[in-house]
Amino acid sequence: PLRLTIKRKFSSYEIGMQTGAIGDAMYSAGVYCYFLFFCGAELPILEKDCRRFIKQMSEYKQILEKYRVTVLLQTALNLMGKSNNPLDLTSETMVQSQYIEECPKQMKCGFYILSSWLAYLFGEYELASSAVSSRMEVEKNTNKKIEWCGMTLFYDCLIYLASARRKQNSLTSDISGKSKMSGFYPTALMKKLVDYTQCNNQHRLLLVEAEVAYSKGEYNVAIEKYDSAIVAAEVVGILHEQAICNERAGDFFLAHGNIKRATSHYGHAIDLYHRWGAQAKVDHLCKQIPL
Repeated sequence: PLRLTIKRKFSSYEIGMQTGAIGDAMYSAGVYCYFLFFCGAELPILEKDCRRFIKQMSEYKQILEKYRVTVLLQTALNLMGKSNNPLDLTSETMVQSQYIEECPKQMKCGFYILSSWLAYLFGEYELASSAVSSRMEVEKNTNKKIEWCGMTLFYDCLIYLASARRKQNSLTSDISGKSKMSGFYPTALMKKLVDYTQCNNQHRLLLVEAEVAYSKGEYNVAIEKYDSAIVAAEVVGILHEQAICNERAGDFFLAHGNIKRATSHYGHAIDLYHRWGAQAKVDHLCKQIPL
């Protein structure tokens, strides 16, 4: 399980600092912060660790790693409600427009992944699709794609499905306009998730399958997949992905007039987002659900 690797990443940081391998230590510190995020660590804890390591990275002039962790910190701050706009990665920590202009090319893909994820979480699916397209353009000139243990593909699939459903497109058609996620078909890609360790991605695969069934009008299949995704997410224990599974299930049941189940799932989602520390998302969801 991904959660079990966190201590090893921190140990690698400590060994690097003890042996004078500062570059390796700062790299391990950055990976440690991202793994905390992937595993659903409470955001105030993530903020504290990111700030600590960014300070060290500045002291040791580890600029590349500082860029990497800074955008993660700002993502956490946006979710916590510590920015004026949850979709704009700007506060006292960084300015989004300046970051895009100045950051090394290899950091831009990570920026666009986090931007697309924030946009998706706050229901701005066109903006999320645009960020995915921007990342794909950058990837054309890079040697290796950022996969982040399957997280990138997972959110690409969710963004595609949400955008297509909002536009009332079929799953086999391209998304037109600003999203430009041409040739992206989750039905062909989603099973690759289990290649990134099944125990970490089973709930993700089930949620994508639920969203596909929802879009195809397969009511009973969707219910089964949503229920299974929620159970699998609870087993893994990733707070924000448990919340997403419940929120998407709430959307499904609301769309089909089952107010009782929709209310239950939205309530669980709000509680999980709150436990995660994502107050901005809690506020957004409370305002958006028509219950």
